[in-house]
Amino acid sequence: MGQSRRSSPSSQSQRSAQTPDLSDRGSSSNRRGDESRPARKRASKPKVRTGCISCKRRHVKCDEGKPSCAECDRLGLMCEGYAPPKNKTQTCRSERLLLPKPKLASIEPSAKTTVASSQAAERRPSPVLMPSFGFELNEEDKWYFALFRDQICYELSPYFRSGFWAQTSLRDGMVNRCVHHSILSIGAYGRALMDLRNEYSPNAKISRTWWPPSVINRHHQAALVHHAKALSHLRSNIRSYGIDARLTMAATLLFIVFENMQGNYHSSGSLIRSGIKVLTNIRGIDSRSILRRQWQRYLTAPRDEVDEMTNMFARHSVASAYVPFAHGKFAYHILFTEDENDDFELGLATPFTFSVPQTLEEARQIWDYLAMQLASFQSKTTWHKLNPEYEFDEEAAYREQAVYLTQLNDLGVGLDSLLFSSTDSRETKGLELLRLHHTVAVIAISCCLDSTEMMYDEFLPQFEDVVQRCQLFTDFPSDIPVKVGFTNEAGRLPLLAFVGAKCRTARVRSEAVELMRRSDWREGSWDSSSLANAVTGIMKLEEQPETSNPARIVPAKARYTWSNVFWDFEKQQMMVEYTKVLPNPFGEFERVSYVMGV
Repeated sequence: MGQSRRSSPSSQSQRSAQTPDLSDRGSSSNRRGDESRPARKRASKPKVRTGCISCKRRHVKCDEGKPSCAECDRLGLMCEGYAPPKNKTQTCRSERLLLPKPKLASIEPSAKTTVASSQAAERRPSPVLMPSFGFELNEEDKWYFALFRDQICYELSPYFRSGFWAQTSLRDGMVNRCVHHSILSIGAYGRALMDLRNEYSPNAKISRTWWPPSVINRHHQAALVHHAKALSHLRSNIRSYGIDARLTMAATLLFIVFENMQGNYHSSGSLIRSGIKVLTNIRGIDSRSILRRQWQRYLTAPRDEVDEMTNMFARHSVASAYVPFAHGKFAYHILFTEDENDDFELGLATPFTFSVPQTLEEARQIWDYLAMQLASFQSKTTWHKLNPEYEFDEEAAYREQAVYLTQLNDLGVGLDSLLFSSTDSRETKGLELLRLHHTVAVIAISCCLDSTEMMYDEFLPQFEDVVQRCQLFTDFPSDIPVKVGFTNEAGRLPLLAFVGAKCRTARVRSEAVELMRRSDWREGSWDSSSLANAVTGIMKLEEQPETSNPARIVPAKARYTWSNVFWDFEKQQMMVEYTKVLPNPFGEFERVSYVMGV
């Protein structure tokens, strides 16, 4: 044995205690002279197989302490826990109930094989089911990957079919280490959220819809480790090979999901901006704005993976378009249209016209493009209301408003026509969600130029309709039960928050708040508890906390709008800023800040 092998200090101390000192080895003759003495036998002890995963990998003795062993604590390592014993089948079976069953799509009766097989093919594609070549997965990593593949992929896009989550991300996770570790980080954090949902039931007095960083279990800790590895691999690839635009976009979308799952919307916003910057150069010499370019591709070219990822970035960018931030640093959607004026000057801008959509996918494509334009228009009008000293072409704004209301009316006709088409339960929920967002958009665009916000009072029937339909939306059948409680898309929560912020009827407001408090999930960067608390703050400022006087109308001078928010994770607090709708006699807008526990 010419080469020496390094080992941990603990293993060296064990060998020194169990074997004789090798420094007294003499010549071969001396050893022959000692043959008459009986040879020392090594102490025979049964091999221990129940240590923690970290100690077993390093081949050192483990005291099996919990939650972490003494050896890992001494070396400052993360104790990876203990694998379940193979002979205790009952314990393994009860633990596996926390994970999705292998055949999630087979819950339908056998007579409905057509719909069930098509949905199963979309949720679980045909590529390799578990990374094997070039990746070392321990038992828990396999659980995290399986949870992402079988459950989280569906919950990230529960209302619309997504090729990115069902195919692209899983395929890239087989060959790219950055995407691979990103998937494991999301799976591990999803497991932490599952434990949180089991600990706090939906009907508990305290709603816990996100996992505070101060509360860390081994799954949360594993998620942070995998996320750090993903970032490290991405930086290494960029240094060695440059930026691969498509893989960078895919990894960024996974990073956004991870940050949104934690409620870290500041980091999520930075990632959204970074991803949009990559989009500006991914199509080569096309100098048009991203929004104009995407609409032209929708009309003339078949969709590819980059098109789907571009639409996902667009949806992230308008997540705060209606509630609460339609302007300022949260208006990431402006990056999609920042070259729009150049398009018109160069003659590259074609009129935005569309035919009646024949499928839900066509309707969503139209809505994605229209939502970006509506968000940009709202950003402009909101900024003007807060800065009235600057010039503003109101006539042009009213003409633009009329165009958007016409387009919304045409899209509404198309969405209503799709109600009569044969769709499965998932498409039915997706269509109803689009119709709800369309209704809220009509209200928002109709009233955005009114600086007093008194026009919102004329849409009381529409507000009542949105709240009632959101309540019925919960009763829609679902193919897969919710286990993680996080979706990557804007669903009902921002709609209910919009109703609570803009409707001044106490009864409708209270119903919207109650629906949010009964929810136990997150949608993008928003969670139900935070939104409900923010709307309650507006009601208190406007002196409308109770429904005892339903006929009371809040006057314009007493109305507030939600203008900013910040989460302090260390103190577990949410700081919300409200701004009065009308300025004071000195032309200044009064701002009020609240600190709320979450």
